[in-house]
Amino acid sequence: MRRLARDAQVRDSEGLFVVEGPRLVQEAIEAGLKIDQVILPEDELDDALLMVLSQEKIHFNLVPRKIFDGLTTLRNPQAAIAAVRKHDLGLTSVIEKKETMLILLGVADPGNCGNLIRTSEAFGVSTILFYGGVDPYNPKVVRSSAGSFFRVSFSILPESFSYTLLFEELNSYGYRTIATASSGGLPPEDVLIDKQVALILGNEPRGLPEEIEDSCDKTITIPIEKSVESLNVATAGAIALYAIRRSIGV
Repeated sequence: MRRLARDAQVRDSEGLFVVEGPRLVQEAIEAGLKIDQVILPEDELDDALLMVLSQEKIHFNLVPRKIFDGLTTLRNPQAAIAAVRKHDLGLTSVIEKKETMLILLGVADPGNCGNLIRTSEAFGVSTILFYGGVDPYNPKVVRSSAGSFFRVSFSILPESFSYTLLFEELNSYGYRTIATASSGGLPPEDVLIDKQVALILGNEPRGLPEEIEDSCDKTITIPIEKSVESLNVATAGAIALYAIRRSIGV
């Protein structure tokens, strides 16, 4: 379990990822994900989780506290840890939904990534494309998403995947693409948007590559005071997603 939490290659080979905490384990079950293993500490059992495990007929293992604490990645361990089957989709399966999509290109910080997943669901964006950057199955991403990670549809592309191929796929399904930039773009409220749009956010320090910006239909820039160099990508993403939601009249 600890190797699953710490090593992306182990997660890939096993097809599993780690969920920690009674509430998140319960949300993973309620989202219909396949649970491979659940481990609980003998001295701290969560009644709500036990009820769900019983209702869904999911087997669990009780272990002494010392063993449980050795499995978790948290400094203050919560009373459940589970190995859950990965649930990402192929690129075409995500794009063909023809819904508002968030593309995270090279976003490296797990906390930012998880917050953007949560924000996406909050603003009605249910499809996400992870393009390079942090492994979305990283336990910190899963925790930061506060359960949204289990409910959105997403695909994972390596950073080596061709920009050209990605834009060909998006164009073939009628998407309008919107880049985010620290300067030079339109204010978000000035961009007329329909529902089938892909918003692209870039790596925290570097932003989007020039060729991505040039390939997009529009570029937006969030106006900020000159004394501030840029916004955190999770903050910028939240503002842009809210603007899109308002533009499409949801």
